[in-house]
Amino acid sequence: MIKLGKFEVGFAPISMAVLFIILSIFAIFSALNQARPEFPMPLSSLIIINETMALLATLVYGILVHLIMSFVKWNRKRKS
Repeated sequence: MIKLGKFEVGFAPISMAVLFIILSIFAIFSALNQARPEFPMPLSSLIIINETMALLATLVYGILVHLIMSFVKWNRKRKS
């Protein structure tokens, strides 16, 4: 647990927030890289599509991390 002010936050929520911030930065850079005059899709649509993919990847990562951490806790309880 990491203490932020009066709140205690675990590893999974903090890693999800960091991952989403990093993926959001990459999503904007990739949208800027994909935007070309010969393509009719506006830049805002490219950013929304890339941000949606970043959010979906963060959601899947969060579910997997929480399941793995639950399994580790359950396994420790079972062995003790």
